[in-house]
Amino acid sequence: MRKYVYVFTCLFYICFIYSVAAQENVFALENALIQVMPEYANHPNDQTNKPSMLVGMHLSFRNVSKQKQKGAIVIPLPTKEKGFRIGYVAQYVNDEPEEIDYVLDLEKGYISFEVNKEIQSNERYDVVIEYYTKNIKLEKKKRMITYTYHHLLPIEHMKIIFYQPLKADGFKMTPSPQYYEENNYGMGMYLYEFTKLKQGDVKTFDITYSREDMRPTYELLNEYHGNQKEQKNKTLPPMLVASAVVGGSLFSITTMIFTLYKRRMKNGK
Repeated sequence: MRKYVYVFTCLFYICFIYSVAAQENVFALENALIQVMPEYANHPNDQTNKPSMLVGMHLSFRNVSKQKQKGAIVIPLPTKEKGFRIGYVAQYVNDEPEEIDYVLDLEKGYISFEVNKEIQSNERYDVVIEYYTKNIKLEKKKRMITYTYHHLLPIEHMKIIFYQPLKADGFKMTPSPQYYEENNYGMGMYLYEFTKLKQGDVKTFDITYSREDMRPTYELLNEYHGNQKEQKNKTLPPMLVASAVVGGSLFSITTMIFTLYKRRMKNGK
């Protein structure tokens, strides 16, 4: 069962682990895939009709010590963002996400969870965190978003992918993306790739677009495929547009779409 501590502050992404054997950073953050999805879905407990932004963080750590380690991972999050809510926290076991218990401290601005197995020397440990915010500014049909990534831990490789909502017009991103793809549903995907980021690096992205439809993209996709009972155990058709390698494992850039879809279908939502 998930655990919560409700209070407020704001920090952005720094990831480290407290070892049971010694209070030192023995896990290095090697790779990260950040997926930013405006108006894709709302938190299951969100009763408002205001659009949300879903952010997924796929993080790959490696035990750089000479001994096996087990401890608690602590990851600061932007808890002061308007409407901040945790949606999903999981570790990867045999390349499949497995939901785990966590503690959310909004006063200090971090999420923490216990590593439930010993990580061998040079072994990789992958986790995923999904959260929602309400930081989309609306002016009638116009949408404006500023997404800022404050990097507080050295990392070898990171990708940030922005997803264009369905039925959005005039979608523009600043700075210009390094790569652009579009899937069969008309969702534009804007990819930025960074290497050897240093502590203190800041990346800011501005997004503008127009959209009349207030329904989230997930709802439109669900409509597109229908709600027949025989589809409950199916995932969305593959969106063969691009892929990203995180820590040596192949993650489709639509990993979060698939996992979110399967979780909602399992829960009947």
